[in-house]
Amino acid sequence: MRRITLVLLILLVLSGCRESSQEGDAGGASGAGDTGSAGAIVTAFRNAGLEIQGERAMKPEDYGDAPKLCTGTLFLVPSLGANKGGHVFVCERREEMLSIKTFYNVRGQGNPELRSWTFSKDNVLLQIDGSMPRDKAKLYEAALP
Repeated sequence: MRRITLVLLILLVLSGCRESSQEGDAGGASGAGDTGSAGAIVTAFRNAGLEIQGERAMKPEDYGDAPKLCTGTLFLVPSLGANKGGHVFVCERREEMLSIKTFYNVRGQGNPELRSWTFSKDNVLLQIDGSMPRDKAKLYEAALP
């Protein structure tokens, strides 16, 4: 009986360790080198000569009221003003990306100051502050890998 209890306890501990390491991996995904990662997208923006600074993985408080369904990376566009820029969301499922896109689109309808440009490609969502001129925002869309 003690052996069964010991085996179950070991399996439980190992299961917890595995979940913990998977959570850590998700946070680092934003800087990975594959074309579907936020890091690759930021690099594509830079290679296209687009203005982008201060990119970093989003913390829970950075999401505000937006659904926390995908890995997010925040970036700044200094020409838009202090603390203005956008987000890149890399999602596992297209439905998750569409939920976040809908959130930003609906939010902007109620308040012009909260207006955003939202562009998607596959499971990636690019959200940019709506104060950016449309033609400039379209350059970011075109640079999505």
